[in-house]
Amino acid sequence: MTVSPESAHSLPRPKLKKLHIEFLRALCIWLVMFTHTSTAGFSLYIARPQSFFYPLYLAVPFWVKTAVPIFFMISGALLLGREESIARIWKKRIWRFLQVIFIFSIINYIWFYHSLPLSVPGHVAKFFTMLYTSDLATAYYFLYIYISFLLMLPIWRKLVKAMTEQLYLYLICLNIFFVGFVPVISFLIFKGTGEMNYFLNPLLAVSEPTFYFLLGYWIENILPQSWLTGKNMIRLGLCALLGTFIAGGMTWYHGVIAGGMTEAISERFYDSFLFLNTAFVYCACRWWFHEHQVSERVSRICIFLGSMSFGVMLFEEITRNLTHVIYARLLLKYLYRIPFIDAVIWIIMAYALGLLITWLLKKIPYFNKLI
Repeated sequence: MTVSPESAHSLPRPKLKKLHIEFLRALCIWLVMFTHTSTAGFSLYIARPQSFFYPLYLAVPFWVKTAVPIFFMISGALLLGREESIARIWKKRIWRFLQVIFIFSIINYIWFYHSLPLSVPGHVAKFFTMLYTSDLATAYYFLYIYISFLLMLPIWRKLVKAMTEQLYLYLICLNIFFVGFVPVISFLIFKGTGEMNYFLNPLLAVSEPTFYFLLGYWIENILPQSWLTGKNMIRLGLCALLGTFIAGGMTWYHGVIAGGMTEAISERFYDSFLFLNTAFVYCACRWWFHEHQVSERVSRICIFLGSMSFGVMLFEEITRNLTHVIYARLLLKYLYRIPFIDAVIWIIMAYALGLLITWLLKKIPYFNKLI
């Protein structure tokens, strides 16, 4: 059968994947998993305050924490510019995520809570209570946030049409000032005994996830590619490093003031200049993949890993649990002098196991569409 050139234009074409987005998806799910290593890797500086590598360990969280905001940015980049009816959003998107939350929460409940001394009705009641009041896996809070984003999607789509470049830059300035500088200045003045009235923060009207949804759309669809140059990437990278230096220094100073570092103390300044780091990682990836011609093999790998990332995230608590025995009994025993590398290897193994499970599960048509 032959197709005329005229009719060929009307045939559906395969959706082209943006390689920088697929790469970011694959990278960021690994970073999300590494976040959950806690003091074994993510916040190792708490456990190793005398280490020669303490400055490196202290800087790690401020870059690893970019993972979730980048996921929000990707969602904004891909969804805010589309046109869909509210009914289609509910049928195509919200219904899908409701199924994902329910099915994979059941899987995690069975895996982690099957041994509770409860009757069958007791397990059912426990499951639905946990499903409603909390997330059954550490990373699943993202799914709840994402459903909230989808519920607001028609409104945000109207909003971005009215946004100007000046308004985006104004929004960025508000974030850097109220999320970045205000907490730092407040702590330097009051040493933790006084904070700005929470309700004075104008970003309450635009939550942190929504901020990144909007900025992802702007960076991906409005910011000119011509702005993404090597020189501008260096400038943005230097700003990000400066933000990391300030936030890391304040984290260290907070520990000194408090008489010791704890998990709660360490988290105080994690978000202070997170936008700078997040924007740099996203923009640098977009710039690199635009400026460099990657091979067909690398493209296929990026697309494969990107397509598997959602499934890897859904199983990440189980895969970390399964591979933790190797980390505890082999890596810490034989590579005990380099604990950070131990944690990196552990998460690489958990990630690879998640890839395998997801690849197998996607052989089932229902799950292939779902994840």
